[in-house]
Amino acid sequence: MAKKKTEAKEAPPSGKGKLILIILILVLLLAIGGGVAAYFLLMKDSGQDEEVSEEEVATEQSAEAGAASAPPATPASPAVAPGAPLTYQALQPLTVNLTSSGVMHFLRVGVTVTTYDPAVAAAIERHAPMIRNDFLRHLAIQDYEVLNTPEGKDALREELRSMLSALLVKVGEPSLIEGVLFTDLVMQ
Repeated sequence: MAKKKTEAKEAPPSGKGKLILIILILVLLLAIGGGVAAYFLLMKDSGQDEEVSEEEVATEQSAEAGAASAPPATPASPAVAPGAPLTYQALQPLTVNLTSSGVMHFLRVGVTVTTYDPAVAAAIERHAPMIRNDFLRHLAIQDYEVLNTPEGKDALREELRSMLSALLVKVGEPSLIEGVLFTDLVMQ
């Protein structure tokens, strides 16, 4: 009997033990790979932030030097690196009532702004309350029948794009907006 107990202790690990060991090694390798990928992505992003900061400083210095001269015709915005990825900045959904021929209608719009300049996306997030206010005011005066056509929707997208660009210029932010997309549009 004593021999059987010692033989059981000396037996090689079972198939389940090997499987658990292989799984643990794979999880460890995936974790290390993810950490390395995150490190390189974060290092790349921080390098871009430093470039933007240097350009912002140069823009501010030139603005201070030329404060007595006439303001530029177009807003100064940092140069966007060639091949920069398109950035999507979503706003919270907007809901307004529309009146058309004495009938109350309901409009719910989801808006996403596209830009190649990450500074614009940050500015949109920073000034979101002002942007929402002006967008809500503009949406509330829209005509239901006009919005119910494809041309009306395209015209509204362009109006919102130019409005947003003007708002960002007004508060001294970069305003290079590629477009405005409707991610949700419900009319009743």
